[in-house]
Amino acid sequence: MKENTAMDKKIGKQIGKRTFTLRELAQRDFALTPKEFSKEAKNQFRLVNIKEDLLDDNLGQVTNKQGATPLIKEARDRDIKDQKTTKALLPNTNLALPIELLNHLIAKEIAITAKHLDLEEAELEAWIDLQVMAPKQTLLTLLRLARAHNLDPLKEEVALALYEDYQWQAYITVEGYSKNLNSHPAFDGIFFTESPEKINSILIWMECTIYRKDRSLPIIVREYFAEVKGEQAIWQKMPRRMLRYRVMQQCARLALG
Repeated sequence: MKENTAMDKKIGKQIGKRTFTLRELAQRDFALTPKEFSKEAKNQFRLVNIKEDLLDDNLGQVTNKQGATPLIKEARDRDIKDQKTTKALLPNTNLALPIELLNHLIAKEIAITAKHLDLEEAELEAWIDLQVMAPKQTLLTLLRLARAHNLDPLKEEVALALYEDYQWQAYITVEGYSKNLNSHPAFDGIFFTESPEKINSILIWMECTIYRKDRSLPIIVREYFAEVKGEQAIWQKMPRRMLRYRVMQQCARLALG
């Protein structure tokens, strides 16, 4: 019994939540016994082999190559409603369903965000459509970030960044943080301190101090140029300004939450 439980857990990690339903289907497709399947599932199992079974609403019992007739109807009935939705949205590819859902969510977020920020919905939608390289999940994050902080993406108060590891991120720009700081009722001033030492005429570090009326101590953040410098030409042309922008963003992030 313990051996079977351990094997079920192992197979479950390999093929996800639909372990038992998929195992029966894979046994049919590959004509494997449960013992053989457990050894060969990692190499032979492919979702494409069960695509038709997941989409065929008329499927009750199926016969494998050895003549066995495993009953899969009971397992399929548990999520028949989800499968009908999948069949409607997933005619040709396994990516159609998540893409359709994400498009629906983005359209919904555009409408809500445009209303919240008093923007033209068509204009915001056109701006989002221009971000063709960014993943849809990141666009969702950007819209929600804009709405949560009352920031206008059309004014570059929130933006998108692509990092060296090819990961996208939505973030609040210097303009966005400046807007939030100056509109915050507790904001009581900002101050910058530069390092006295320099390397090749470039500051080693810079500190930003933000004061709030509702706190007894200020928020202080120090950033080092070597740690935050970017590869863009502007970092070579205006290193002090870029370092000031970076330290202000990090300090405001802590001060405003």
